[in-house]
Amino acid sequence: MNKADIKIADISIGHELPSIRVPVTITSVMATAVATRDYQPVHHDLMLAQSNGSETVFTNTHTAAGYLERLIMQWAGPNAFLKRLKFRMGGPNYAGDELVLKGTVTACDPNSRCVTVAAVGTNARGDHVTGELVVQLAEHQA
Repeated sequence: MNKADIKIADISIGHELPSIRVPVTITSVMATAVATRDYQPVHHDLMLAQSNGSETVFTNTHTAAGYLERLIMQWAGPNAFLKRLKFRMGGPNYAGDELVLKGTVTACDPNSRCVTVAAVGTNARGDHVTGELVVQLAEHQA
């Protein structure tokens, strides 16, 4: 995990964030659903999920948002502030998948210290979540 805050002077459009790989397990699907107070059975009841046409249990929307936040905040540092998160869900993210999160800087404003990042989380089926995040980087003393 990145323990230092990144500086606006070190960022430019096209900069790629370090990717994150998240193994998705039945336990992690259930734990993140409970942590986000999403008690829909498709996130913890294997037989019900399968009877509804799913391979197995799958992650919820709040978990996808959390993974995007993790991607940008690990990169930006502990004193950065997430100002905006917009995202769209794609295909499912089942237990047994590996979610790979990547981000690319699309805008950088030195005056406000705000950086816009286009992000995507993919698994073997394709895009699970795509988003745009804006983070305000920490102020650095000269």
